[in-house]
Amino acid sequence: MKALFSLFPADNFSLIAVVMLMPLLGAFVNGVFGQRLGKPAVRLMALSAIGISFVAAVVTFFALNGVIDASKTTSMVDGHEVTHHAHAKLFWTAWEWMRTSRVVATAGGAKDISVPIDLKFSVDALSGVMMLVVTGVGFLIHVYASSYMEADKAYWRFFAYLNLFVFSMLVLILGDNLAVLFVGWEGVGLCSYLLIGFWYTKTPNAAAGKKAFIANRIGDFGLLVAMFLLVHYTGALDWTGIATNARDLLTPGTGAQVHLWPIGGGQFQDLAIGSLKIPLSFLQPDKPWTITAATAVSIALFLGCTGKSAQIPLYVWLPDAMAGPTPVSALIHAATMVTAGIYLVCRLSFVFVMSPAVMTIIAFTGVATALFAATIALVQNDIKKVLAYSTVSQLGFMFLGVGVGAFTAGFFHVFTHAFFKACLFLGAGSVIHSMHARIHDDDKSQDMRNMGGLRKFMPLTYGTFAAATLAIIGFPLTSGWFSKDEIIASALVNKTTSPYAAELAARKIEIWTAPGWVPWVLWAMAVTAATLTAFYMCRCLFLTFWGDFRGWTIGRPSEDAHAHDEHGDGEGEEADDHHHEEDLTQPGAAPHESPRPMTIPLLILGTASIVAGLLLNPAAIKLFNHHFNFLPMEHWLEPVFEEATKGVGTVAANEAGKHHLEILSLVAALCAFLVGSGVAYWVYVLQAGKPAAELAKKVGGLYNLLLDKWRVDEAYDKTVVAGVDALADTATSVDQGIIDFVLARLTALIVAALGTILRLFQNGVVHVYAAVMVVGMAALGWFFIEPHADVNVTESSNGDYVLSAAPGIGYGYRWYPDSKGAPQAQAFTGTDQLKLHLDEGKSQTVKVEVRNAFGRITTKEIPISRPKVEKPQQIQLGER
Repeated sequence: MKALFSLFPADNFSLIAVVMLMPLLGAFVNGVFGQRLGKPAVRLMALSAIGISFVAAVVTFFALNGVIDASKTTSMVDGHEVTHHAHAKLFWTAWEWMRTSRVVATAGGAKDISVPIDLKFSVDALSGVMMLVVTGVGFLIHVYASSYMEADKAYWRFFAYLNLFVFSMLVLILGDNLAVLFVGWEGVGLCSYLLIGFWYTKTPNAAAGKKAFIANRIGDFGLLVAMFLLVHYTGALDWTGIATNARDLLTPGTGAQVHLWPIGGGQFQDLAIGSLKIPLSFLQPDKPWTITAATAVSIALFLGCTGKSAQIPLYVWLPDAMAGPTPVSALIHAATMVTAGIYLVCRLSFVFVMSPAVMTIIAFTGVATALFAATIALVQNDIKKVLAYSTVSQLGFMFLGVGVGAFTAGFFHVFTHAFFKACLFLGAGSVIHSMHARIHDDDKSQDMRNMGGLRKFMPLTYGTFAAATLAIIGFPLTSGWFSKDEIIASALVNKTTSPYAAELAARKIEIWTAPGWVPWVLWAMAVTAATLTAFYMCRCLFLTFWGDFRGWTIGRPSEDAHAHDEHGDGEGEEADDHHHEEDLTQPGAAPHESPRPMTIPLLILGTASIVAGLLLNPAAIKLFNHHFNFLPMEHWLEPVFEEATKGVGTVAANEAGKHHLEILSLVAALCAFLVGSGVAYWVYVLQAGKPAAELAKKVGGLYNLLLDKWRVDEAYDKTVVAGVDALADTATSVDQGIIDFVLARLTALIVAALGTILRLFQNGVVHVYAAVMVVGMAALGWFFIEPHADVNVTESSNGDYVLSAAPGIGYGYRWYPDSKGAPQAQAFTGTDQLKLHLDEGKSQTVKVEVRNAFGRITTKEIPISRPKVEKPQQIQLGER
């Protein structure tokens, strides 16, 4: 370890650059030279880049563990020795990227303070685990894809995108400030667009890629707003700076109160337009509606998280992401993009806990998404759609965990979910690969109604898929049981409050607290969602692998069937247009197990799906630590969530009450697993699906509604999309009617007409030029003969007004202070100014006559009014 730190000091740990830049190198080489290098070289480059990155990540993780181990301290608490661990980090700074500034009020006035933003990366307990997941699971998916995509002509382009995806995710999780994180955040958004729409000649695939890109841009707006707010209130974007100045998000002295209504804290007054009065004062509330800056920042951050991690209402893009190749689905749904939102909430947990209201919103959004997506997955027949909605549901569980303050449990579910969801998606890809040996039709090859009995033909795929299924449904002692059941228990036991609640109460700042019924509602919804999860995942397992194979008469395989998967050639043409002469009366070849590059990753992921949960168990870690000094996940993450957990309490009156609630939750979660899986076994194994078919006929409307995904996409089409289309049509009409016709064609016509007229005079005839000169001189003479009554009005603060008339040769002036009254002087004088005073709320019309040297007179009236000034009311700050 000493030799490692002599090469890579903790404050300049440049091995982080190797972790990140190797995938970027792979993307560059394959993207630029891959088409000429050939598939073997592309495969070697892609796997080597991710493999070296994973090895460097493991070394970095061991180095981080050494730093954490060296920071251990012990103390005595209630007669017991307690070990504490510092929040250790490894840093690498590339260069100072840019500087921004914030305005700070000081005794000497407003002052600009520079805020540096470095291209800086760091690894701590949180990002270290994510780094291993992204590179480790990402490497397995790359190995799998090297065989799965072998027949695709755009093989080089696929791996260039896939390497770039991993690089972007590493930038996201290793960035030491929000600005660098945002670069990776946008990078994974771009890569998801490229990979989901990889087979861009198929319209649904291209549409799915655009849908993912646009939905994520909506969420990204929230993240940008949060960055501006953080710079304004805390003067920092790096994690340490935000944590140091986090109190400024609650301190009234920094202006950390955001007025929701009236906007900006102003007042509504009745609007007068001439004699017409429009009443607006009724909009003025008795007390301004305000929130703290912490709440505003948390809401903006959470908007970004809902887009990236597919929560209501921005979840609609993730199910369509299955349009891309299956390895892409595994990478997006398991190890990378969709977990970014959870990671950001965990990273800035100390900000979120300052607003219990936002924490409750996060919890309800998560559990509602988990339950909503689970209902859709109940009736889906496409195996990838079932898994896609399962991902949305599991992400909801993660948000529920962090929303109730169980940050370790929520993040641990991210960790375990990466293994079993990657295994499930790759297992589904193995099944689809086998089904494509019989027919080249995407829909039929993914329809579980055409499968069944595959465990006889694909034992390795079945075993790993079953292991991952047991984990996701919470079979005892599997990874999902440790993480998901901990979240469900925390939803019932935890109570979130602001860590500064007492301090804010002393300053008479109201902080919202959740009612007592909230934990019970969250827990009941979570248990229901867990029950549905057990049902639809067991349904997926039974329909795919149990019973008899229902695809014997789907069709005969073509001669090159084994060389195809779920796609065409990837370059805009289908490999053989999927048109084959099929003899539906004769059985085709039997399904087959996938090649070793596809099954080996499945075996590793399936094993991890079973045993990864033990990393949360201190006893298991103790056995493992015979050679390595690692901490259980809960203690490993303690320093990261130390500040956040100060705002997390319990609804129980004492430890005994808390223990009873935990036992109740454990029993309920076990019942959810037993009921969901038991009903699925009875319906689809013992009864061969007859009860489900009969129920679908009885409740056909509800069944079709679930099959159509609650028709949310259709609702969005009728409202949001239709509104955007209408706005686009309006913009098109404006462009065509105003820009093209008025500003372009009409102005061109006017210029052409003027040119035609001018050409009549610019004809080279001298007497025509002389006539024009005569007319011009006459116009100038008329201008100088006529007097000009131009008046400038100057107002002072006390109601005094000075009216100044424009001077001229031989000008005389006669002022009328009241236009209907007598003049100030009967004769014209050289006085070109008039002074007068008006009281508040008064108005007056002044008249002036101007005479020039030729005796011609011009008159002008000038209306003057002084508004009545209302005294502002005192507004007390508070959160409402």
